[in-house]
Amino acid sequence: MTPVAEFNTFADTISAARVYALTSPNPHTTMPPTPPTPSGQQATPNSSEPPPYLSAYPSKLSRRLKATLFPLDITSKHALTRGTFRAATAPLIAIQSPLATWTSAWLESTFRKVESLQDKLTGDDVGLELHDPLTVWYCIDQDNPKWELVEDEDLRVETSGQWTRGMCVVDQRSRRKRTDESLEEVSGDHGNWLSGGAGNRLRRCVGTPGSGAFAQTLLKSVFGV
Repeated sequence: MTPVAEFNTFADTISAARVYALTSPNPHTTMPPTPPTPSGQQATPNSSEPPPYLSAYPSKLSRRLKATLFPLDITSKHALTRGTFRAATAPLIAIQSPLATWTSAWLESTFRKVESLQDKLTGDDVGLELHDPLTVWYCIDQDNPKWELVEDEDLRVETSGQWTRGMCVVDQRSRRKRTDESLEEVSGDHGNWLSGGAGNRLRRCVGTPGSGAFAQTLLKSVFGV
């Protein structure tokens, strides 16, 4: 992993970049660099065409992909601490609840593993970041007006960085978009970030009904406590 990578994008940067590009009105504008030729296959010299194992995007899509992202900068704020978990499950374990006993058995070992990787975080303060459960919460509760989402964000995946491979990149400059919609890269705009016709169009979660509330919501859903 790299310091700024999302796990899922780091695991297969090319696939992630290509899937996100399907949200674009012109997917080829965010085509990732051609990956190395796989072992046993021969590269085509002096060819600008993608190799046979990396097909070109269609010039026109039947419809654009709709995708909502929950990156680490939002999911990491939602955690279940060891102290909160023990307080909720201790009375259930005392009456020999099979669910609480089984859940405690594997979560306690997970808490120990997380604690071994942390610096200056021990005891009841050790927490499990609830990445995947947060997306499930949104699917169940997406009509809640407290969810905050950025619409149509040009978010791309860094596929070849020395220290940033797997990073989700957005343009944070306060630059005005160009008035033209040229899909050709122009001088001074490497990557064509400022064109209205290029780039991806993703929705990204930037706010939830409450980072502190989610752990209790999750415990109540699982254990009824």
